[in-house]
Amino acid sequence: MSKKHTEKKQFETVLKYFKKYKRYLIGGLISVVLSNCLILIMPYISKLIFDALKNNEPSSVILNYVLLSVGAAVLSGLFRFFMRRTIIWMSRYIEYDLRNEIFGHLIQMSPSFYHQTRTGDLMARMTNDLEAVRQMVGPGVMYISDTILKLTISFAFMFYLSTSLTLYAIIPLVVLPLAVNKIGNMVHSRSMKVQEKFSELTSNAQENLAGIRVVKAYCQEENEVAHFSTLSKMYIKLNMSLAKLQGVFVPTMRLFASLSYLTVFYFGGLQVIKGNLSLGDIVAFFGYLSMILWPVIAIGWVTSLYQRGKASLERINKILHSNSPVADTETATYEQQMLGKIEFRNLSFAYNGSKVLKNINLTINPGQMVGLVGKTGSGKSTIAALLTKLFKVQTGQLFIDDVDINNWKLDSLRQQIGFATQEPFLFSDTVRENIRYGKADATEIEIQLASDIAALKKDIQTFQDGFDTVVGERGITLSGGQKQRTAIARAIIGKPSILILDDATSAVDTETEHQINEKITTVLNGRTSLIISHRVSSVKDADIILYLEDGAVAEQGTHEELIANNGYYAELYKSQLLEEELEQL
Repeated sequence: MSKKHTEKKQFETVLKYFKKYKRYLIGGLISVVLSNCLILIMPYISKLIFDALKNNEPSSVILNYVLLSVGAAVLSGLFRFFMRRTIIWMSRYIEYDLRNEIFGHLIQMSPSFYHQTRTGDLMARMTNDLEAVRQMVGPGVMYISDTILKLTISFAFMFYLSTSLTLYAIIPLVVLPLAVNKIGNMVHSRSMKVQEKFSELTSNAQENLAGIRVVKAYCQEENEVAHFSTLSKMYIKLNMSLAKLQGVFVPTMRLFASLSYLTVFYFGGLQVIKGNLSLGDIVAFFGYLSMILWPVIAIGWVTSLYQRGKASLERINKILHSNSPVADTETATYEQQMLGKIEFRNLSFAYNGSKVLKNINLTINPGQMVGLVGKTGSGKSTIAALLTKLFKVQTGQLFIDDVDINNWKLDSLRQQIGFATQEPFLFSDTVRENIRYGKADATEIEIQLASDIAALKKDIQTFQDGFDTVVGERGITLSGGQKQRTAIARAIIGKPSILILDDATSAVDTETEHQINEKITTVLNGRTSLIISHRVSSVKDADIILYLEDGAVAEQGTHEELIANNGYYAELYKSQLLEEELEQL
């Protein structure tokens, strides 16, 4: 693939938004043209004024020229306002749309993506990188079009006034393209390093703030501050390196521009002395030369904007061009009301090359309760994750209602499955809104009923603001048991066809857990449930119990059958009974 084609594909991310907001772009470019046409006739008007003075023309003629110049300046300023008003607005709209696109794409990604990508890095791409892209498509587009037009018109007038003098003026500027290309590539490389280090810095800050309790518990404040300071110094060092390069860039542009100015001053002065140019011609020529000095100098700044924006766009594209392995395919069209039948057919699953599940075979009929027990890392939670299709499942291994899970539409599949985990995530909102997250249109009665089933209602009644209590970031104001019960209420409020409780009552006492199980069984009667737990007491009433060992089903049966079998399950049951007896002493 050619470099040109690769760059075109890279810029497709923003080009589609240029098409969407083309009226702003077209209006802005028209304003650029009109503004520059009006401002660039002023040096020529100055020539006419000097020529009129030399020829002793009436003051009324000179006054008309002055008024024309003032009118052109006012109109130019007005169109310059519209230029910024349209193009900068366009860049803000593009920023808004692109941020939404990035966020929407991230929401669709599977958990494996987040296992490999740091949250701080993603936040940096949605903030710092996105702003760099906005600068490129807003101020960058505005100034590059302004610069090109100003240079084109100015040089046209300069050639008209004196071809030879214009060629003299260009001589010091011919080195500019080479300097711009060389330094521009260096800016691009260093910009990438700056953005990457910023991502690392924000990731470190995010991790420390999220894990502040652990940091304090182990008295690691000073060490973490020192580590953050080291990263910050490296970030500053990279920025200073980039600033030095940019600092060389602008003076270099100014040097060549000044050399051009001095060249014109010398050779133009000689032509005026010889009578080849009038005083008005040289005044106008210097006016146009002055007008191209800033565009020439601005080339460096605009190039820097482009290089930084391009580097940031590459980082954003890495996210947008990464596809989720569990996205809907062309065959994923099934979205009927779920009955709740689940079938595993030689289900195997590997993660990062390590086999987690091995040949799981089981049929769960609608309405059955299935318990999963086993040691940590035996694959229990992986089964729950596969049922909600958080990870890719091989075709022909997992069926719901006799339909391959890969043929179910993801939205329909997940809307009909309630899922509560051992470490629930609660949003920084009220208890009510966290429960309602499981059903957006839930009524107050449904919210209260769900909290009652989850044995949470009595706790809420003790809160000063009741259901309006704000739980804080990640539910920090609630106890572990209260967070789990809030998650259970959220999982059951939509009355799912399949309910999965993945060790969701591990922080709840045995008596409360029993109450929750009884109420769930009553309210969700006829619905399939999958109970994953380390405690036998949570699954002993299940219709089928699976004991997993090293990713395989070691034992299967009812509670009584497994106790009689005197295997892994019976050993776990006896050890937990002994623990309870010791606790009561």
